[in-house]
Amino acid sequence: MTYRPDPDEEFSPRAEHARIPYARKRTPLRTLLLGLAALCVAVYAASAILPANTLAPNARAAEVQAAEPRNVTPEEVTALMQQRKDDEAFMVIDVRTPAEFAEGHLANARNFDVKASDFNDRIGSLNRNRTYVVYCRSGNRSGKAVDAMRDMGFTSILHMNGGMLAWDAAKLPVEKP
Repeated sequence: MTYRPDPDEEFSPRAEHARIPYARKRTPLRTLLLGLAALCVAVYAASAILPANTLAPNARAAEVQAAEPRNVTPEEVTALMQQRKDDEAFMVIDVRTPAEFAEGHLANARNFDVKASDFNDRIGSLNRNRTYVVYCRSGNRSGKAVDAMRDMGFTSILHMNGGMLAWDAAKLPVEKP
């Protein structure tokens, strides 16, 4: 004699003689939840396999554009320093040597010598979501510092065109220690 299950039961794949009740019938809600779970798994698998810019090229372009440094003039830097003088999320960075920094620098600037061996460590310890104005004597060293900061993931970098030479040419005030 063969056992015939009720419509709500099925046989175990391992032992035909064991009766295992079938899971409750699928309801529309349960079907929807299973479909959403399958969709999530598929999206996760696709994101793990495909490069990031394949799935959302527009979002990637916006992210890259937001990380690009912006060139500013000494006059724009002066205006920004006035507007954001009490803002903790704003910092002016001088990447010249300490001797050059001592000769004169922008107000409230912090010195991070780009040629120092610990430059990347010091810059890397800063908050990457703050706004930074970076300058040097002519714009060459600060350009290298800005590139390093962008590669580290800094999101808001302003590069002062012409550096201290342009600042002095505009006859703007400098601070001496």
